[in-house]
Amino acid sequence: MVRSGERIHVIGIAGSGAAGVALLAHHAGARVDGCDLDGRSPYTPPLEAAGVPFVRGHHPAHLAGVDRVAITPALRAVPDLAELQAAQAAGMPVITWQALLGELMSRPGHIGLAVTGTHGKSTTTALLGHLLIAAGMDPTVEVGAFMAAWGATVRPGAGAPFLVEADEFGDNFLNYHPAAAIVTNVEMDHPDFFADRTAVLASFERFVRGMGEDPRVGGRLLLAAAGDPGADALVERLRDWSGRILRYGAGGEVEASDVQFDRGWTRFTLFDLHFEAPLAGDHNVLNATAALTLARTLGAPLDALVEGLRSFPGAGRRMELIGHHTTEIRAALAAARQNVGDRRLWAVFEPHMYSRTQLFLDEFSKSFSDADEVVIADIFASRDTEEAMRSTSAAALADAIERASGIPAIATGDVDTTAAYVADHLREGDAVLVMGAGKSYRIAQELARSLVDGVLTRPRSFAPPGTQS
Repeated sequence: MVRSGERIHVIGIAGSGAAGVALLAHHAGARVDGCDLDGRSPYTPPLEAAGVPFVRGHHPAHLAGVDRVAITPALRAVPDLAELQAAQAAGMPVITWQALLGELMSRPGHIGLAVTGTHGKSTTTALLGHLLIAAGMDPTVEVGAFMAAWGATVRPGAGAPFLVEADEFGDNFLNYHPAAAIVTNVEMDHPDFFADRTAVLASFERFVRGMGEDPRVGGRLLLAAAGDPGADALVERLRDWSGRILRYGAGGEVEASDVQFDRGWTRFTLFDLHFEAPLAGDHNVLNATAALTLARTLGAPLDALVEGLRSFPGAGRRMELIGHHTTEIRAALAAARQNVGDRRLWAVFEPHMYSRTQLFLDEFSKSFSDADEVVIADIFASRDTEEAMRSTSAAALADAIERASGIPAIATGDVDTTAAYVADHLREGDAVLVMGAGKSYRIAQELARSLVDGVLTRPRSFAPPGTQS
C-alpha cells in the first residue's frame, strides 16, 4: 500500500500511464521521482508543475534512497537495462505502474470504479469522471487520454469515487479490484498477448471475479453492454458470480430511447429525462448510457447529470482520436461523418503493431467507408518481433482499403512525412480525423501548426482544383 513519505522511483515516467500514476502517488503523499529514455513528453508538464522531478536516461545512481521502483511493463522486455537490474539485485521491490494504481484505488475511503472493454473505454471513463465532477463528488480519475480540463491524464480528487480506465493487455487490469465496473464490449485484440478470443474472455472473467465490494453499489456491480457478442459470452461465463449484472443498450434493462442525431449533437431520453451531448454516433449513446447509469447508482443528482452530459468536452487531444481497432475506426468515422456532413473527410491512420494489422487486415480494409481520402502512416511496431514486422506493411493496408472500398488510399511514410502530405493536399472546408497510437499525436500537432501558418493560402506543391500554385 502507498505510504505517505515513501520514496517511489518511476522508470519510464514520461509515458501517459506512468506519468499520470506518478502524479496521483505524489498527491497521495509519496515522494515520487523518475526517469525516462526520452525525457519530456506531452504527459510530463503536469509532473513539472507539481514539482515531481525526473531526468532523461537510465542509470543505477537514480536508485539512491529509493524505497521501491515502479515501471512501465514494456521495460521488462528491454535487455540489459542496468537501472532495473540494479534494483532487482538490491532486492528493491519492483512493481508496475498499474499495480501502484491498484494500491491507490484500494486506499481506505475510496470506492473503486473501472471501465474496461476492447474499445470505448477512454471516452466512457472520461465521461463518467466528468459526470461525477459535475455532481460535486470530487472523484479521482485515471484515463488513457489527455483531458484538457485537467491538464493531464489524471485528476486527483478528495471524494470517495476512484475511477480508472482498465486495460486488458498483459492482464494489466487484474491489478484493479473495483466494486463497480463497466464492460463496453469484448473482442479479440492484442494478438501479441492473447492467443485467441477464448483467452480474451478468460482474462475478462478473471477481472470480474476479482472485483471488490462496497455497500454503496450493493456489493459488486457489473454493467455490461447488451447485444455485444463478447459481452454476452462473458455474462454467460459469470452465471455463478455473486455480484449484480446490469445490461445496458438495446435489449438491456437500461436503454436510451428517442435517439436523434444532429450535426454536433446527439439527443436521447433516459430515466424519463431528456439528455443532449456534444458527441456523435450510436457507440457514444451506449457509452453515455453506461456512464449515466453508474453515476446515478452512486447517487449523482439527475439534474447535475443532464448538465454534466451537455458540457462534456470529450477525451483526447485536439484533432486526434486515439484508436487502433477496426470497430473503433468505423465508429469514429461514422461519428465524424455525422458532424461534418458532405465536407471532404480525411482519415489519417497510424496502425498499431504489424501483428494486429496483419490479423485484422481484411476488417481494416472495410472500416474506412465513411472517409473520402485515406492516408496510412508507417505502422507503429511497439512490441512486435522482427518476424511480425515482415508480415505486412502500411502500403499493403492502403492497397487493401482501396481494393475493398474504392476509396483513394495511400501510404505516406513516417508521421512527419504524413503530416506534410496531408497539409499539402488539404482544401478549404476539409475535415481531418487522425487516428492511431504511438506518434500519431505528432501528425495532429503538425497539421494544427500548418493551418495556423496559413497552409491553405500559400503556394503548395499540390494545387487544389480551381487554384494556382
